Amino acid sequence: MPKTARNSEISGFHKAITAELSAVPRRLIRTKLAALIEQKVPDVPKGFAEALADHILAKNKEPFEFDNEDEREVSVDITAADIDLIGTEVRSFVTDEIPEIVTKIIDDAASAILETLNRDWPAQRDWQRVTTEGFKERLEDRWGRGFDILRMMYTIAKEIGGIANQRRRRSRAKRNLVLQDTITHLHIRACQVVAEILCLMENGFADGAIARWRTLHEITVVAAVIAHFGEDLAVRYRAHEAVEAKRAMDRYQVSHAALGLSPFGQKDTREVEDHYQAALALYGDRFGSEYGWAGCHLDLKKPRFIDLEKAAGKLEMRPYYGLASYNVHASAMGIAFRLGLPRELAGPTGLAGASNTGFVDPAQNAAFDIAFMTSLILRPHNIDDMIQLKILLLLRGKIAAELTAADRRIEKEHRAHLRAGRAQ
Repeated sequence: MPKTARNSEISGFHKAITAELSAVPRRLIRTKLAALIEQKVPDVPKGFAEALADHILAKNKEPFEFDNEDEREVSVDITAADIDLIGTEVRSFVTDEIPEIVTKIIDDAASAILETLNRDWPAQRDWQRVTTEGFKERLEDRWGRGFDILRMMYTIAKEIGGIANQRRRRSRAKRNLVLQDTITHLHIRACQVVAEILCLMENGFADGAIARWRTLHEITVVAAVIAHFGEDLAVRYRAHEAVEAKRAMDRYQVSHAALGLSPFGQKDTREVEDHYQAALALYGDRFGSEYGWAGCHLDLKKPRFIDLEKAAGKLEMRPYYGLASYNVHASAMGIAFRLGLPRELAGPTGLAGASNTGFVDPAQNAAFDIAFMTSLILRPHNIDDMIQLKILLLLRGKIAAELTAADRRIEKEHRAHLRAGRAQ
């Protein structure tokens, strides 16, 4: 395998530079002492100044002796002031100049190593491509039948959505226009998220897939609540954009300076504020909370997402929603629990890339939600639409068996691998 991250080489730099820098103060003191001795005794014998400096630094209490060929006596008067001056100069060098030297060493070393990395990268990139393609082929062999069902459901749902949208645009109906438009756009979002979930699973990222399913669940819950209460709630939901724009603007105004960005202009600020105040005037103060658009219909002053789940009849998915949240937020459980790793490896091993396990929950949950979302845009009394829905439900019913079978095969392979490892 080609190497790009020169960890051992960088570690060698650190050790060598640390060793050299730790010796700098002593060497500098020795050099300055020798220079001071030569300054005080201009005709000092060769090697005398260095030898005396070493004797002083060694704190040797024995008389200093030097093998001098002409056997003349040398007298050197080194005062406390001389020592203090040397100490001050050395401290100044260590404090002011060594950081600059270290910075230059780091800059030069990083540039040199990066040049090597750039030269080696094409081989590393090609190797990664080959190994990734091999991994994806093996992943498809194991999980492909389950993935294919979700792929079919996604394709059917997207086609149904396109037909339903065309039908809606051609319709001359005057009722529930905002409701239909809102559900249509939420269905479009749901289809895109399912495509993202498939992409993540096909590349071995189960934890990323369940994190994206969390978004799909939120879309499904919101759509279910709006569909249940009808046009008036759809209107409130769309009007809530003014509240979300105000909240976003307020956050930006607090942080723009730290980000080095310009603040909102007065015109834009006034426009956002006017729309926000108009929405509150129309729907009441509780409309200003995060899910305030649902407050009136749920008879709650400040609805939470769990209240929406309850109203949508989706409260049983709360455990999965919590599990998915581990991969969205930086919680400790996000370290301890990983779908992409067998449980006994999750804590001590960690997972920094793709894996071949953990796809049952994200794929199955996505299948249920895209079937439900598509049911919202179908006509309940149209036989053609009901046939399409039945097809989705039949596919949804098959996916669990295929995914579970693949998961069991992976577990069996993993146990066999562990046994083989213990036997060695």
